[in-house]
Amino acid sequence: MIRKKIYRQILFYVLFALFICWTVIEPEIHLSVKYGCLIILFVFLVHSLVEKRHLYKKLAVKYKNQSDLLNSIFMNCPDLIYMKDSDLRYIDCNPVMKKMLCIDNESSIAKKTDFDFYSKETADTIRSYDKKVIDNAGIVSYKIEKQMFNGETKIYDSLLAPIVKKDEISGVLGILRDVTTVEQLKERILIQNAQLNSILDNIPFMLYMKDLEGRVITCNSRVEKNIGISREKLIGLPSTNIYVENNAEKIKQEDEQVIKTKQALIIEVQSSTYTNTPVWYEVTKSPILDINNDIIGIIVIVKNIDSEKRREEQERILMSTITHDLKTPTNAQITAMDILLKETLGKLNDDQREIIQHSKNSNVYMKNMISTLIAAYKSEIQSIILEPQTFDYEDLVKTTIQELSMLAYTKNQNLVLESSLKDNMVTADKLQLKRAMINLIANAITYGFENTNIVISLKEVDENVSFDVTNNSHFIPQEKLAEIFEKFKTNVNAKFEKASTGLGLYLSKKIITKHNGQMRAQSFENQTCIFGFTVPRVFKEEKSQSKTTY
Repeated sequence: MIRKKIYRQILFYVLFALFICWTVIEPEIHLSVKYGCLIILFVFLVHSLVEKRHLYKKLAVKYKNQSDLLNSIFMNCPDLIYMKDSDLRYIDCNPVMKKMLCIDNESSIAKKTDFDFYSKETADTIRSYDKKVIDNAGIVSYKIEKQMFNGETKIYDSLLAPIVKKDEISGVLGILRDVTTVEQLKERILIQNAQLNSILDNIPFMLYMKDLEGRVITCNSRVEKNIGISREKLIGLPSTNIYVENNAEKIKQEDEQVIKTKQALIIEVQSSTYTNTPVWYEVTKSPILDINNDIIGIIVIVKNIDSEKRREEQERILMSTITHDLKTPTNAQITAMDILLKETLGKLNDDQREIIQHSKNSNVYMKNMISTLIAAYKSEIQSIILEPQTFDYEDLVKTTIQELSMLAYTKNQNLVLESSLKDNMVTADKLQLKRAMINLIANAITYGFENTNIVISLKEVDENVSFDVTNNSHFIPQEKLAEIFEKFKTNVNAKFEKASTGLGLYLSKKIITKHNGQMRAQSFENQTCIFGFTVPRVFKEEKSQSKTTY
């Protein structure tokens, strides 16, 4: 199309040149030739005028469309738009800005200045930026807090550009976006982040967060201090950088378990620090969930338990030594009395046999007391691990009574068994239940009155079996009963207290609770006390959180 226009113009100018030449230089040329050229030139001229008129119409339509588009943008843009002349007087503004300035849409803003709408301080600030645009003929951007006459303060992101007419700056075009809410949110987030960092930095252990890819999102100052890497450098790196050892695969497996189960995981890790000193840590990995309960990351808490581990090891060695030193002579005495009872060294009369049997029972009781102390100690440093088996419940009680008979004999007490069990078979940890029974019966003997009966009752309660020890003893106030199963507590008033560790009932409760059972204690003003427990006939171990060590 463009080529055709060019060719037509060239042809027009050639014919025009020929017409002039023939008219001036060759006046004798026939008039028909001259008129022919003139007609052709006239046709070209008319066509050109028609074409230009058509072009002007297209340009007018295009201009109107562009004008309508610009006017639509101007009228409907959510941002504030204004135009000022070179004297910084308003020419016009869009409806959004009129609304902000509390101007009726039908009213005009023309010829007004910023001093008509803002405080003097705010108006001076706005005009200083407008002058920069005019003086430097460039684009200016800035953030401003505008103080309105109604006392309200708003924050705007402002973009200013020069209005150019005939290569001269005739005014300023301004576009302002209200970012008050955004800035307030930013400030709130910054405050919250500062508060969060303050909390994190004051937590007495290492803490860091990582995304689902294992990259560190944030951490507290204790991580920086312990591993020797700054927070800025650590963020974005794999969390394996926190550990000296190359445990990337194991750490990945642990993270996958937390992501899959959405459950916390506790691990004990012996890791070397950057001083190459092996240190024990307890690492707790917990899922970070969003509002839709989808996991978006993992929070890791690393607690130094090296001193605890070392103390446990020392206590273990100490307890092992004490156990050996106490149990060895006790076992030797029990063995010696068994030899005597078998009459290997000669015949025994009834009185001799009874005395030796009672002595053996006392030593067995002492051995059980030692085991109770050791079990109480172990229960403090680790969970009681049950090993369930099926056994005769009533037979276990009878054996326990026999072992404690000598202790009861010293106070002229009788141990009486009453059982209404139809089925004696129970599935539980036999050794642990026996330990609980010994503690309850021994407690009744120790604090019971002399010359009385101690009744051991066995009953069936739905799918459970009960064990109760009833004796005559001093009345125990309710406030004492409430704390009787606590560590180092005894079951009588201070004036009646006897030598006791206060661990027996405490350990018994832990054993019964581990069996998913219930402990109970009752005391009546007629000086009758009942201590007992109820456990399921068949123990079903509840799934607990695994705790691994590497």
